Amino acid sequence: MLESLRNQHYQQGQRDRDAGLLPRRESSIYMDGYFKGRPEGLDGLVQYFPSVESYLKWKCKHVSPPST
Repeated sequence: MLESLRNQHYQQGQRDRDAGLLPRRESSIYMDGYFKGRPEGLDGLVQYFPSVESYLKWKCKHVSPPST
């Protein structure tokens, strides 16, 4: 029964995240579901570079020019 309740909270966190809602509970299980699978954003990428400048150099090399 406890495992079922944990699953419900986890899945509710995922549903709220997918619906674009702000977190509605403070439960750690709910928050795990809410944040699991979210894109990390720029902070998740920049952490692997020694500086923002080195990230920007890398990014400029990997951006394809717009097609015309």
